[in-house]
Amino acid sequence: MSSTMRQCLMLRMIPWHPKKIDTATIEYRLKDNDVHIHRRTIQRDLEHLSTIFPLVCDDREKPYGWSWSAEAELFDIPQMDPLTAFSFRMMEEFLLSAMPPASLKALKPHFRHASKVLESIHADQLKSWPDKVKILSRSQPLTPPGIDNAVLDTVYECLMEGRKFSASYRRRGQKEAVNYTINPLGIVLLDRIIYLVCTMRDYNQMKDIRQLALHRFVSTEKMEEAGLVPEGFDLQTYIDGGAFSYLKGEEPIELEILLEKPVAAHLYESPLSSDQIITEYNETRVLIRATVLDTAQLRWWLLGFGESVEVRLPENLRDEFRQKSAKMEAMYRLTSS
Repeated sequence: MSSTMRQCLMLRMIPWHPKKIDTATIEYRLKDNDVHIHRRTIQRDLEHLSTIFPLVCDDREKPYGWSWSAEAELFDIPQMDPLTAFSFRMMEEFLLSAMPPASLKALKPHFRHASKVLESIHADQLKSWPDKVKILSRSQPLTPPGIDNAVLDTVYECLMEGRKFSASYRRRGQKEAVNYTINPLGIVLLDRIIYLVCTMRDYNQMKDIRQLALHRFVSTEKMEEAGLVPEGFDLQTYIDGGAFSYLKGEEPIELEILLEKPVAAHLYESPLSSDQIITEYNETRVLIRATVLDTAQLRWWLLGFGESVEVRLPENLRDEFRQKSAKMEAMYRLTSS
């Protein structure tokens, strides 16, 4: 391999500040690409490249590490075209409303570069597109909790590399944090909160899987030990099984509800399930039947319709809503008297 190609590979390995990479790691990664050179040659290459590109060496503590300057312009080959820049702008618009700010820091150079590409072109119509596309949510907007950047880096790195990490974690409502060894399995973003799907200690059974909110981690430290993954684990299958809907029962239920026609309009286009059936009930309501998971999420969804919905089946769910309605009536009657 030519020295030019080798140096291009090295440039791709160097992270954005404040992360850094040492020469030993670069040497190891070059070997993965079938490039075998002495570590001293790597150091000379880095020193040469730093005279051309905005690379900085952190020599405050060993191991010394290299990174792109935080203020460096994004260097991309081939050059980002306007449509790709527009896609990044749309991604930025969406992610800013969906993810905690700490999760977006790795993409900031790309967002910044995309803005400059769009500013440099003469296609006014394309430049104005970000002002013509907006993303909304029908749920109540909530302010995302803060996440420590160091925690985020450790969790993401260990997840990608399949490694364990040690952590100090404060459970909801608890003042004191507890130390754990974490086996990361996946990341799920739910209502602007990032959850780590994982097991703890040396547990690696499906029944041991937990969900930990990233903002409750006090500190984390990467371990060299490989993580444990339960046999047969698949993140999408885990989610589809109702893990984040909070199962109330192990078996699906045959749901039957009466819903006012204007409220039910969206279910014609976005059904509850593949076997959903909607039939006329009377002039104001429709009858909806569907097989769904028995979850807390289902109950929250139904409660959101208030007096516009009536649960008919299953009987135990109808009884549950009857009791909820009675408690709500008693509460409002008490506060108004």
